[in-house]
Amino acid sequence: IRRTLSKARSRDAITGEETGTSGHSQRRWIIDPIDGTKNFVRGVPVWATLIALAVDDEVVMSVVSAPQLGRGWWGAKGQGAHTGKSLMKSTRCQVSDVRRLEDASMSYSSLHGWEERDRLEDFLALMRRCWRTRAYSDFWSYMLVAEGAVDIAVEPGLELYDMAALVIIVREAG
Repeated sequence: IRRTLSKARSRDAITGEETGTSGHSQRRWIIDPIDGTKNFVRGVPVWATLIALAVDDEVVMSVVSAPQLGRGWWGAKGQGAHTGKSLMKSTRCQVSDVRRLEDASMSYSSLHGWEERDRLEDFLALMRRCWRTRAYSDFWSYMLVAEGAVDIAVEPGLELYDMAALVIIVREAG
């Protein structure tokens, strides 16, 4: 991904999980080549490549590709969010209309991160208020929010490359 971007967009900066940041520009590509690394290593097909473009530190477009699931999502500022196998065979993403925690389906990562940050009791209190909880984890939680299948996705701590591509898709889905 870096090699392709360095040829196609040589003036743009690139930030990624594995190799940090290179270049200085108002335009910055933010990459996580394998979000869900532990799943990938164990053969669990729930992992994705995340690519976002930020202009002046605002993410303006992104793509999430989950090849083992045969799924993709993309979004652009002011253009909505979509999912599908291609542009021609895509559907618009729309978050759910659930507004109360008591009616909400919540997805989370693991309990360990909450415990490490001494926030486990707060997290468990939130879980108890929700109608349903499941640990879909990583990018998948947020794409389920964008599609309206899950109402809340929570994690105790994330890096820019973990979230940049996901945020605009969820935001553009409503």
